[in-house]
Amino acid sequence: MTRAAAALLLVLCALPSVARTRAVRLPGAILWIGAHPDDEILIAPLLGRDCVERGARCSLLVLTQGEGGGSAAVRTAEMQRAAEMLHATLTLWTFSDVLTNVDATWSSEAGGREALVARIATEIAAAAPAAVYTFDPRHGSTCHPAHRALGALVIEAVARVTPAPPLFLVETTSTFSSAVAEPIVIDASAHWSYFVRDAQIHASQFPSEQIETFANLPAERRRIYLIAANDAGRAMYSFTCP
Repeated sequence: MTRAAAALLLVLCALPSVARTRAVRLPGAILWIGAHPDDEILIAPLLGRDCVERGARCSLLVLTQGEGGGSAAVRTAEMQRAAEMLHATLTLWTFSDVLTNVDATWSSEAGGREALVARIATEIAAAAPAAVYTFDPRHGSTCHPAHRALGALVIEAVARVTPAPPLFLVETTSTFSSAVAEPIVIDASAHWSYFVRDAQIHASQFPSEQIETFANLPAERRRIYLIAANDAGRAMYSFTCP
Protein backbone atom coordinates (compact mmCIF):
# COMPACT_ATOMS: atom_id res chain seq x y z
CA MET A 1 0.00 0.00 0.00
CA THR A 2 1.35 3.45 -0.90
CA ARG A 3 1.64 6.21 1.68
CA ALA A 4 -1.01 8.17 -0.21
CA ALA A 5 -3.43 5.27 0.11
CA ALA A 6 -2.61 4.85 3.78
CA ALA A 7 -3.21 8.55 4.39
CA LEU A 8 -6.55 8.32 2.64
CA LEU A 9 -7.55 5.49 4.97
CA LEU A 10 -6.49 7.59 7.95
CA VAL A 11 -8.80 10.38 6.83
CA LEU A 12 -11.65 8.08 5.89
CA CYS A 13 -11.56 6.45 9.29
CA ALA A 14 -11.56 9.85 10.95
CA LEU A 15 -14.91 10.76 9.44
CA PRO A 16 -18.22 9.98 11.14
CA SER A 17 -19.65 6.65 9.96
CA VAL A 18 -22.51 8.39 8.18
CA ALA A 19 -19.99 10.30 6.05
CA ARG A 20 -17.95 7.37 4.75
CA THR A 21 -18.27 3.91 3.33
CA ARG A 22 -16.97 0.91 5.18
CA ALA A 23 -13.17 0.81 5.23
CA VAL A 24 -10.51 -1.22 6.99
CA ARG A 25 -8.20 0.84 9.21
CA LEU A 26 -4.56 -0.01 8.68
CA PRO A 27 -1.86 1.40 10.98
CA GLY A 28 0.19 4.17 9.42
CA ALA A 29 2.87 6.55 10.60
CA ILE A 30 1.81 10.08 11.52
CA LEU A 31 3.98 13.19 11.77
CA TRP A 32 2.86 16.46 13.36
CA ILE A 33 5.06 19.50 12.76
CA GLY A 34 4.48 22.52 15.01
CA ALA A 35 6.23 25.73 15.96
CA HIS A 36 5.79 25.55 19.73
CA PRO A 37 5.15 23.12 22.55
CA ASP A 38 1.32 22.87 22.86
CA ASP A 39 0.61 23.42 19.13
CA GLU A 40 -0.24 19.72 18.84
CA ILE A 41 -3.37 20.31 20.92
CA LEU A 42 -5.24 21.18 17.73
CA ILE A 43 -5.10 17.55 16.60
CA ALA A 44 -4.64 15.90 20.00
CA PRO A 45 -7.91 13.91 19.69
CA LEU A 46 -6.74 12.52 16.35
CA LEU A 47 -3.32 11.67 17.78
CA GLY A 48 -4.86 10.09 20.84
CA ARG A 49 -7.14 7.94 18.77
CA ASP A 50 -4.52 6.80 16.26
CA CYS A 51 -1.27 6.84 18.28
CA VAL A 52 -2.58 5.68 21.65
CA GLU A 53 -5.62 3.58 20.86
CA ARG A 54 -4.79 2.21 17.41
CA GLY A 55 -1.04 1.83 17.69
CA ALA A 56 0.06 4.06 14.82
CA ARG A 57 3.72 5.04 14.87
CA CYS A 58 3.66 8.76 15.62
CA SER A 59 6.23 11.54 15.71
CA LEU A 60 6.10 15.17 16.79
CA LEU A 61 8.56 17.72 15.40
CA VAL A 62 8.54 21.05 17.24
CA LEU A 63 10.85 23.84 16.05
CA THR A 64 11.12 25.99 19.19
CA GLN A 65 11.05 25.56 22.95
CA GLY A 66 8.38 28.24 23.19
CA GLU A 67 10.44 30.58 25.34
CA GLY A 68 8.44 33.52 24.01
CA GLY A 69 5.54 32.26 26.12
CA GLY A 70 7.41 31.34 29.28
CA SER A 71 10.31 29.30 30.58
CA ALA A 72 11.94 27.15 27.91
CA ALA A 73 12.73 24.52 30.54
CA VAL A 74 9.11 24.37 31.71
CA ARG A 75 7.69 24.25 28.22
CA THR A 76 10.18 21.60 27.13
CA ALA A 77 9.18 19.41 30.08
CA GLU A 78 5.50 19.92 29.26
CA MET A 79 6.11 18.97 25.64
CA GLN A 80 7.93 15.82 26.69
CA ARG A 81 5.02 14.80 28.93
CA ALA A 82 2.52 15.53 26.16
CA ALA A 83 4.46 13.35 23.73
CA GLU A 84 4.51 10.53 26.29
CA MET A 85 0.76 10.89 26.84
CA LEU A 86 0.20 10.66 23.08
CA HIS A 87 2.62 7.72 22.67
CA ALA A 88 4.64 9.79 20.19
CA THR A 89 8.35 10.25 19.57
CA LEU A 90 9.39 13.88 20.14
CA THR A 91 12.01 15.88 18.26
CA LEU A 92 12.34 19.33 19.82
CA TRP A 93 14.56 21.88 18.11
CA THR A 94 15.81 25.14 19.60
CA PHE A 95 15.11 27.80 17.00
CA SER A 96 14.25 31.18 18.50
CA ASP A 97 10.62 31.72 19.46
CA VAL A 98 10.03 35.05 17.72
CA LEU A 99 7.00 36.97 16.51
CA THR A 100 8.63 38.95 13.69
CA ASN A 101 10.92 37.98 10.82
CA VAL A 102 10.33 34.34 11.69
CA ASP A 103 11.52 32.84 8.41
CA ALA A 104 14.62 35.07 8.32
CA THR A 105 15.49 34.32 11.95
CA TRP A 106 15.14 30.58 11.63
CA SER A 107 16.99 30.59 8.30
CA SER A 108 19.88 32.51 9.82
CA GLU A 109 20.07 30.11 12.74
CA ALA A 110 19.99 27.10 10.40
CA GLY A 111 22.75 28.42 8.16
CA GLY A 112 20.46 29.67 5.40
CA ARG A 113 16.94 29.06 4.19
CA GLU A 114 18.03 26.21 1.95
CA ALA A 115 19.58 24.48 4.97
CA LEU A 116 16.44 25.07 7.04
CA VAL A 117 14.08 23.55 4.47
CA ALA A 118 16.49 20.67 3.88
CA ARG A 119 16.65 19.96 7.60
CA ILE A 120 12.86 19.77 7.84
CA ALA A 121 12.73 17.58 4.73
CA THR A 122 15.29 15.22 6.26
CA GLU A 123 13.13 14.80 9.37
CA ILE A 124 10.06 14.11 7.24
CA ALA A 125 11.89 11.51 5.17
CA ALA A 126 13.24 9.83 8.31
CA ALA A 127 9.76 9.57 9.80
CA ALA A 128 8.42 8.01 6.58
CA PRO A 129 4.90 9.15 7.48
CA ALA A 130 1.67 8.06 5.86
CA ALA A 131 0.39 11.54 6.70
CA VAL A 132 1.91 14.84 7.78
CA TYR A 133 -0.12 17.45 9.66
CA THR A 134 0.82 21.10 10.11
CA PHE A 135 -0.58 24.64 10.09
CA ASP A 136 -2.12 26.32 7.09
CA PRO A 137 0.23 29.23 6.28
CA ARG A 138 -2.73 31.41 5.30
CA HIS A 139 -3.80 31.79 8.92
CA GLY A 140 -1.91 29.44 11.23
CA SER A 141 -5.21 28.86 13.09
CA THR A 142 -4.56 31.91 15.32
CA CYS A 143 -2.71 34.22 12.89
CA HIS A 144 0.49 33.58 14.88
CA PRO A 145 3.41 34.55 12.58
CA ALA A 146 5.46 31.49 13.56
CA HIS A 147 2.56 29.15 12.77
CA ARG A 148 2.19 30.71 9.34
CA ALA A 149 5.92 30.67 8.59
CA LEU A 150 6.15 27.06 9.70
CA GLY A 151 3.29 25.98 7.45
CA ALA A 152 4.98 27.50 4.41
CA LEU A 153 8.28 25.84 5.27
CA VAL A 154 6.67 22.43 5.71
CA ILE A 155 4.86 22.68 2.38
CA GLU A 156 8.17 23.40 0.70
CA ALA A 157 9.97 20.66 2.61
CA VAL A 158 7.37 17.99 1.85
CA ALA A 159 7.74 18.70 -1.85
CA ARG A 160 11.43 17.77 -1.59
CA VAL A 161 10.74 14.32 -0.17
CA THR A 162 10.50 11.43 -2.64
CA PRO A 163 7.89 10.14 -2.65
CA ALA A 164 6.19 13.13 -1.07
CA PRO A 165 3.93 12.07 1.81
CA PRO A 166 0.35 13.36 1.88
CA LEU A 167 0.21 16.67 3.73
CA PHE A 168 -2.85 17.93 5.60
CA LEU A 169 -3.30 21.49 6.83
CA VAL A 170 -5.18 22.26 10.02
CA GLU A 171 -8.16 24.53 9.35
CA THR A 172 -9.46 24.60 12.92
CA THR A 173 -9.44 28.13 14.30
CA SER A 174 -9.25 29.28 17.91
CA THR A 175 -13.06 29.48 17.92
CA PHE A 176 -13.34 25.77 16.99
CA SER A 177 -14.71 26.62 13.56
CA SER A 178 -13.34 25.93 10.09
CA ALA A 179 -11.32 28.51 8.18
CA VAL A 180 -12.43 27.01 4.87
CA ALA A 181 -15.61 25.86 3.23
CA GLU A 182 -15.96 22.11 2.69
CA PRO A 183 -13.13 20.91 4.94
CA ILE A 184 -12.39 17.35 5.97
CA VAL A 185 -14.37 17.12 9.20
CA ILE A 186 -13.23 14.84 12.00
CA ASP A 187 -15.76 14.26 14.75
CA ALA A 188 -13.45 14.32 17.76
CA SER A 189 -16.12 14.05 20.45
CA ALA A 190 -15.29 10.43 21.34
CA HIS A 191 -11.62 11.34 21.86
CA TRP A 192 -11.97 14.87 23.22
CA SER A 193 -10.37 13.84 26.48
CA TYR A 194 -7.00 13.95 24.73
CA PHE A 195 -7.54 17.63 23.96
CA VAL A 196 -8.32 18.34 27.60
CA ARG A 197 -5.45 16.23 28.90
CA ASP A 198 -3.02 17.93 26.53
CA ALA A 199 -4.16 21.34 27.81
CA GLN A 200 -3.71 20.15 31.40
CA ILE A 201 -0.16 19.06 30.64
CA HIS A 202 0.63 22.44 29.10
CA ALA A 203 -0.46 24.18 32.29
CA SER A 204 1.91 27.09 31.72
CA GLN A 205 -0.16 28.06 28.68
CA PHE A 206 -3.70 27.13 29.65
CA PRO A 207 -5.20 28.43 32.92
CA SER A 208 -7.68 26.24 34.77
CA GLU A 209 -10.63 28.34 33.62
CA GLN A 210 -9.72 27.77 29.98
CA ILE A 211 -9.23 24.05 30.54
CA GLU A 212 -12.70 23.91 32.09
CA THR A 213 -14.08 25.62 28.99
CA PHE A 214 -12.40 23.01 26.81
CA ALA A 215 -13.81 20.20 28.94
CA ASN A 216 -17.34 21.60 28.69
CA LEU A 217 -17.27 22.42 24.99
CA PRO A 218 -20.53 21.25 23.37
CA ALA A 219 -20.25 17.98 21.48
CA GLU A 220 -21.14 19.61 18.16
CA ARG A 221 -18.06 21.86 18.44
CA ARG A 222 -15.63 19.05 19.19
CA ARG A 223 -14.35 18.87 15.64
CA ILE A 224 -11.02 18.93 13.82
CA TYR A 225 -11.01 20.59 10.40
CA LEU A 226 -8.42 19.76 7.75
CA ILE A 227 -7.76 20.10 4.06
CA ALA A 228 -5.27 18.32 1.85
CA ALA A 229 -2.46 20.75 1.08
CA ASN A 230 -2.92 20.04 -2.62
CA ASP A 231 -6.46 21.43 -2.37
CA ALA A 232 -5.51 24.65 -0.58
CA GLY A 233 -5.25 26.64 -3.79
CA ARG A 234 -8.88 25.89 -4.60
CA ALA A 235 -10.25 26.28 -1.07
CA MET A 236 -12.63 29.10 -0.15
CA TYR A 237 -11.37 30.80 3.00
CA SER A 238 -13.74 32.51 5.43
CA PHE A 239 -11.01 33.32 7.95
CA THR A 240 -8.07 35.50 6.97
CA CYS A 241 -5.36 37.34 8.88
CA PRO A 242 -4.56 41.07 8.72
